[in-house]
Amino acid sequence: MTADAALRSDAEARRCIAEDLDTTIFVEAAAGTGKTTALVGRIVSLLRSGKGALDRVVAVTFTEKAAGEMKLRLRSEIERARSDPDLPPEERARLDAALEKLELARIGTIHGFCSDLLHERPIEAGVDPLFEIASPDVADRFLDRAFESWFQGALADPPEGVRRILRRRPRGPFASGPRDALRGAVANLCEHRDFEAPWTREPFDRRGEIDAVMETLEALAA
Repeated sequence: MTADAALRSDAEARRCIAEDLDTTIFVEAAAGTGKTTALVGRIVSLLRSGKGALDRVVAVTFTEKAAGEMKLRLRSEIERARSDPDLPPEERARLDAALEKLELARIGTIHGFCSDLLHERPIEAGVDPLFEIASPDVADRFLDRAFESWFQGALADPPEGVRRILRRRPRGPFASGPRDALRGAVANLCEHRDFEAPWTREPFDRRGEIDAVMETLEALAA
């Protein structure tokens, strides 16, 4: 694809995000390409058109900082749209109403949004109504304690996977030891704990495969 064609394609995608308000759109783009700008522009378009209101909009991101910036940018874009002298009166009225409700909008982090839902329906969810979200450092301490308890128990009778890691020698100046490798694996599992499929290890003839590779190398060397 030429540069001109890529620009035309990008411009069409941005137009679609801003104007095609009756279609569900999934946007995949690299960091710094303007995803937040496009999202804020789409929200403003929904407000102006009357197809959406802030009490019917949910905008979530990963960090509190990003969520705060998104709300500030949404306020700025609403103000900018309101300053248009040619703005139709009905659109201005919708934006005025949106600006008054901005602080009530569900614009925040994913975990914050989930927390709000659980606090609203604690009985149905089966959780303590007074629960709090653990900060990252507190969550790390809990995970460290849980991992240490498991690790000490695993050392008493390590399964085969743990045995292999314990036998593996660290290589390279930044290589970590077996304990750190296992702790990192635990952190990765926590990040993907919504993946419900059970972990499986298919049977693999490791020794036979190594022998086959060695025979191939010997033939190549010859």
